[in-house]
Amino acid sequence: MTESTMPFLRDDSPDTKRTVCGLTIDIGRQRMTAEDLKGLYALAREKGVLEQNAAMRRGEIVNPSEGRAALHTALRDPRVSAPFHVDVERALERICLFADMVRSGRYSGCRGDKITDVINIGIGGSEMGPRTVYHALRSTQPPVRLHFLSAADGVSFDRIVGQLNPFKTLVIVSSKSFKTRETAVNAAAVDQWLLESGITGADRSRHMIVVSANPKAAEEMNLPAENWFPIWEWVGGRFSVWSAIGLADAIALGSDAFLSLLAGAHAMDMHVESASEEENLPLLMALVSYWNSVKLGVAQHCILPYDERLRVLVSWLQQLEMESLGKNTATQGEQTCERTGQGIWGGHGNESQHSFYQWLREGTANSSIDLLWCEKPGHRHAELHRVLIANAKAQAEALVTRDGGCWFNAVTTVSIDELDAARLGALMALYEHKTTMLGTLYGINPFDQPGVEFGKKLSRKAESSVEFK
Repeated sequence: MTESTMPFLRDDSPDTKRTVCGLTIDIGRQRMTAEDLKGLYALAREKGVLEQNAAMRRGEIVNPSEGRAALHTALRDPRVSAPFHVDVERALERICLFADMVRSGRYSGCRGDKITDVINIGIGGSEMGPRTVYHALRSTQPPVRLHFLSAADGVSFDRIVGQLNPFKTLVIVSSKSFKTRETAVNAAAVDQWLLESGITGADRSRHMIVVSANPKAAEEMNLPAENWFPIWEWVGGRFSVWSAIGLADAIALGSDAFLSLLAGAHAMDMHVESASEEENLPLLMALVSYWNSVKLGVAQHCILPYDERLRVLVSWLQQLEMESLGKNTATQGEQTCERTGQGIWGGHGNESQHSFYQWLREGTANSSIDLLWCEKPGHRHAELHRVLIANAKAQAEALVTRDGGCWFNAVTTVSIDELDAARLGALMALYEHKTTMLGTLYGINPFDQPGVEFGKKLSRKAESSVEFK
């Protein structure tokens, strides 16, 4: 075993840990030496990782293939100096006002019924972010229940609308372009459900809202202009939960929770902006990931949250990283020869111990792993939490240890002091910055998705040859 395959510290020294925004990251179980990490920081300086991140936050064109900025950080920046501050603040005030009106009953259905259920129609970035936030922060008996209709799957449709009262339901159709095929057919199906329930004409406008960068989206849905909530071309879908794409969350969780989510994410942005290189948490995460994927050749990264509230985070991270970093073309258009990202997968940690941990522990492939837990439980069951956290900490060690001292997997632990809206925002922003920084390290554009767009074109062509019997 060479020096570079050994963990660089195994004594829980503070040198392996960083704490920011209530998140404590420990990289003491990574397969690198202190000298390796020093070299990675030098590489980050050579490639201008922090400078590129600053350019992104200033609003420069960092998405060259589409000629766009990538200003998701501006959506959560309260400073008047932030790019598009006036537009963002105006939209945010409207989001919060509308959410409060729905929750209080001041905005009601066409017969005066209080809204009890919201259907979010959207797929990809218009669904994964809001679903992750809702699953993490929802109460056991939410005053407004949130349902997600994403795939063009009639079973999903029936299971959702079959339990709802249309007169107490608000539908949010979310699509940046307003051309996404799955969203369009689902919106048409829900529209038919409203029609069959007797909700037509002007009454329909009390039950359907659109969120889009297309200013004609409401018109295309035969809705009044005031039913349109704007987003912008300079925000990528997988980075858009901080915008009106998060309207469903603001309604279901409350405007205060939504504002706290944004504040937590902004706190992480401020850390990135002000922290020294060695203390910069997203940069550290990006460098560790780069080392594992490029230097060690580890092709897969496993996300293991030991908390039910973070279960859906796995899917959100899968989209965030794999759609952003799954590229084989460098920024200037030439083919790249080195690895550009890992396959992201995982599951609830405690459940997964009795599922795929056997493969992680004794299989023949190496994995890099993020293992997450919350120090303070989101419930009153002390014994359940004690057992859960004990499992998390034990498995962090078990996943890197084999008989004979053979070191195989590489584990980073993420400990969250208390999972509230602000901490969740900080956690999601941490992974966003990690992902965009990896784009710079790999020399690729993390903000486009040409493979996805190609698949959409082929799907539209295939529709003409598919018959339903």
